[in-house]
This record gives sequence, structure tokens and C-alpha cells, in this order.
Amino acid sequence: MSVLLRAGDNGSWADRLDQCRAQLLQDEEFAHSQIIKLYGGMGSLNDVVLYQDGQPLISSNNEFNELRTQLFELCTQR
Repeated sequence: MSVLLRAGDNGSWADRLDQCRAQLLQDEEFAHSQIIKLYGGMGSLNDVVLYQDGQPLISSNNEFNELRTQLFELCTQR
């Protein structure tokens, strides 16, 4: 997901996901809660659309949507 985010001009979101990934090694439960928080409210991970040079990246957005859904399901099915 981080690679797709960086390619789609969303480096700050990529950094946040990378931080959560690093937290998984130290405190899995806390990391899951932090990931779930990324999905709530306006301007959340759910609102991210990947663009490059002002054009939406259709294939990358489709892949990102699938990964975003899978990540949420993994974090909430515990």
C-alpha cells in the first residue's frame, strides 16, 4: 500500500502506514487500533484517490481499494 501511495502522490499517507507497520512488531494490538483510526472521519484513508500528473491512476486505485479493504478486515477480525 505504501508503494502505491507514494506513486500516487500521497507520501504522507505512506509514511503513516509505514509507522503502523513498524508498530506491529512492538505492540500488535496498539498498531491495529491505530490502523483502524486511519479509516474514520473526513480526510481518512477511505478518501484517498491516487493521482499522477493530475490524472487518476485507475489500475492503482483499484488495487489500493482492494488492499485497503483487506487491511481493515484483518485489523477488525480479531
